[in-house]
Amino acid sequence: MRHRRHTYATEMIRLGVSLPAVMQLLGHKDIRMTLRYVEVTQHDLQREFHAARLNAPQTDRLSIPSVPNCSATADLPGIRQALAATRHLMEMYRRQLSDLRIQRALRRLDKRLLAVASQLDRIAIAEK
Repeated sequence: MRHRRHTYATEMIRLGVSLPAVMQLLGHKDIRMTLRYVEVTQHDLQREFHAARLNAPQTDRLSIPSVPNCSATADLPGIRQALAATRHLMEMYRRQLSDLRIQRALRRLDKRLLAVASQLDRIAIAEK
C-alpha cells in the first residue's frame, strides 16, 4: 500500500496538482506526512526550473540596460572597454536562453573575446 501512495502522490504533483490538494487527497492533516510520500528527482527540479523561466514575464526577460560610459574611441582603452561591454551584454543574453546548444556557442564566443582582451592587455604592457 505504501508504494502506491508514493507513486500516487508523486504523479499528482508531476501533473500539476498543488501540494495542499495532494495532502487532502491522501487524507493527511499535516503537510509533513504528505511530503514523506512525494519523491522529487533531479529531472523534476529541472522541469520546474525551465517551466518557471518560460512563464516569466517577457518584459523582464528582454530588458537590457544600456552600458554606461562606453566610449567608441579607437585606442586600446576604448577597445578594451567595448570588449568588456560586449561580453557583459552577451552574458545577459545567454542567461535568458533556454537552448543549451546556443548557450554553449555563446560561452565559446565569450572565451574568444576574453582571449582577445588578454592579447590587448599584452599589447598595452608592451607599449609602456
